[in-house]
Amino acid sequence: MLAAAGVLLTAAVALAGPAAAIEDPRRPAAEITHGPSCGPGVVRVEVTGGSQPRRVALVFDGIAEQDVTELAPGEQTELASGDVDWGQTVDVSVTITRPDGTAETPVEFGTYTRPTAEDCAAVAPVALSADAGPSTRTTTPAVPSWGTGQPSWGDADVEAASASSSSVAPGGVVTVRATGFTPGEPVQVSLLGRDGALTTVPAAPDGSVEAVVQIPRAAALGTATVQLVGGFSSATAGLDLQVAARVRPLAEQTTSVPVLAAGASLIGATSLLGLRAARRPRGSVLPAPC
Repeated sequence: MLAAAGVLLTAAVALAGPAAAIEDPRRPAAEITHGPSCGPGVVRVEVTGGSQPRRVALVFDGIAEQDVTELAPGEQTELASGDVDWGQTVDVSVTITRPDGTAETPVEFGTYTRPTAEDCAAVAPVALSADAGPSTRTTTPAVPSWGTGQPSWGDADVEAASASSSSVAPGGVVTVRATGFTPGEPVQVSLLGRDGALTTVPAAPDGSVEAVVQIPRAAALGTATVQLVGGFSSATAGLDLQVAARVRPLAEQTTSVPVLAAGASLIGATSLLGLRAARRPRGSVLPAPC
């Protein structure tokens, strides 16, 4: 009986251990927001502090520190690497160290490879020739109309646009796409109502544009309009995104609850078995079956 109780107790500990490891509020949380590409060859990781201070570092191949910072409880920061060489593969992780120097289990992201220069050149847009000159198309500059829920772009050439996600957190990254631009022209991507461009990318030979942009950390929650404006053609595309606070997935929030409940039930059963065994007098003999 006591042996069975020991087995149950061991099972309970085995179940409760991983559950405690699933959610440790003291540890920082990290996620990659940008990997090495044909454009920027850097890796960017967003790190949010837990309930205790930690030293966090972005590391390649387990040894090469790229960026490091001291993270206060609840603080959010971005770690950025140096340029990854063309065609190079790196193993990305974030190391976590306690104030007393004790190293914790790192956050592993796996391997990332930057495309080769040849691969990037093969998909790069064709540059306009020197004698081509800018487009002579006459269009009215994009003027947003604030009377409706969706942006209206006046008489300007309005192009189709889409995004990889309809919702993004402040400081998050989203990919926007649009078509209808002059091949090779610079296309400026910006947030309507905010000064400065998020990025500027050249249009592809078919007039399409794809850009990875980071929403400013100070962006207000709510609807934000991303606009893309051609440098030569004045072709304009716009789309609305919902800027919302990042919500932890429900599965991550609740994974440990059923496991802990199972562990508690096993521990309770173990205690009951132990109590019954302790109450039985020594040397007592069970009655013979009838």
